[in-house]
Amino acid sequence: MFFRIVAAMACAAGIAGCTAYSGPTHNTDIVTLANGAKAYRVQCLGLLESSQSCMDEVKRICGDKPATRILTVDHVTSDLKSENDPREITFQCSTPVVEQPVQPAPVAVAPVVAPAVASAPVPAHLAPARKITLHGDATFALGSATLTPVATAKLDDFVAANEGVDIDRLTIAGYTDSTGSSELNNRLSAARARSVQGYLATAGLRASTWDVQGYGSASPVAPNTTAIGRAKNRRVDIQIDGK
Repeated sequence: MFFRIVAAMACAAGIAGCTAYSGPTHNTDIVTLANGAKAYRVQCLGLLESSQSCMDEVKRICGDKPATRILTVDHVTSDLKSENDPREITFQCSTPVVEQPVQPAPVAVAPVVAPAVASAPVPAHLAPARKITLHGDATFALGSATLTPVATAKLDDFVAANEGVDIDRLTIAGYTDSTGSSELNNRLSAARARSVQGYLATAGLRASTWDVQGYGSASPVAPNTTAIGRAKNRRVDIQIDGK
């Protein structure tokens, strides 16, 4: 399969569009990632378009070069369930690896042993992190799925702490307080979870599987009868499972 499909809705956090052009079955943008690199984003969101339209456009753009997935957005049903049908793909065309000629083995030389130097302690904010939680109005504005600077700073620390870690499964769960309708809370919690996923992906965090869900007002961690309790319940939990 050309890409490993990830069932998630995309957020534009960290990606800025530069150029756009379209065809009869797709829209294509050239975008700038959070690290400044350029990438392509193909969208096939119309009723007459399909995930195959997106895949065909990716193959057309990259030609003989391998395509590296940055982020995929799955089509979802009206009840926010993934259909395993990607309708947006952000990717880069990689340069094929050229095999280098085998060099003669070097002559063995006795190594020079340097005196042992004590390594500096790892700063606490960069220690390996297995789980973080974005709490309350400091990380999302009320009724919004847009990340605040406080939230992106916490996510940047999380990415830095897990640089080079092979992540089997990354779970992102969004929650709200009990105010508002169940439909609104489910939609808002899912949008916040997807915002977090989009930011982590564009910041360079890689995982074999992303589990991104919104649970509305379920599983409160504090009473919803007070403002402080409701703020604690408005949260997004991010957890690494496996390695």
